[in-house]
Amino acid sequence: MHFLSAFLDALTPPLCVLCRGPPGALPWLCARCAARLDLAGGAVCLRCGATRPLPAPICGACPDWPARFVAARAAAPHTGTARELVHALKFKGVLAAARPLGHLVAAAARQLALPEGVAVCPVPLHWTKRRKRGFNQAAEIARVAARELGLGLETRLLRRTRPGIGAVHRSVRGRAHEVRGAFRAVAAARGRSVLLVDDVFTTGATLGACARALARRGTAAVWAATATRSPSPR
Repeated sequence: MHFLSAFLDALTPPLCVLCRGPPGALPWLCARCAARLDLAGGAVCLRCGATRPLPAPICGACPDWPARFVAARAAAPHTGTARELVHALKFKGVLAAARPLGHLVAAAARQLALPEGVAVCPVPLHWTKRRKRGFNQAAEIARVAARELGLGLETRLLRRTRPGIGAVHRSVRGRAHEVRGAFRAVAAARGRSVLLVDDVFTTGATLGACARALARRGTAAVWAATATRSPSPR
């Protein structure tokens, strides 16, 4: 599917991935859709990137994050055009939406003090879900972000060992329980610095579970960048 999308792009001029209008200043978005793209701003938690009141440097939830998880950032709130892009890619199979989402992830990653040679690693899907969807949306986004950042893409450092159960667990505790022990890292992760990439940051449970799996394999450090951030469910 990825190769088919690239082939069709080569035959046709780029259009807005949401309304099919002529693109504007932002990649793959028209001026109207770009105007509804709200980028994150203001003071944020230095670890998870959540909006925080001054002067506290980190939010109250972050002391519970894995020790190897350095920091996470999201480029935009999960509203408006950003939310539509995620839904277009994730649920409608519009692979071209990975381009503006990857652009957002790259912007989020630039807020982090990443070392040279960090490996860009998408959050993996379980093979059953990937087969059903036909692709891993995080991998499509990570491919674009890695190219923009000039970093190497590593899609096999992590694997998901059991499928999730979707939207049944919506609480912070429920999401954490769902992903506990659901990821395994390979031996090649040892000593690496890793940038995790996903589409949406909700509670941080999935990213935290990935960071724990990588830490068990001896990674040097783990950061995360997502396109959007959703309000954490309670």
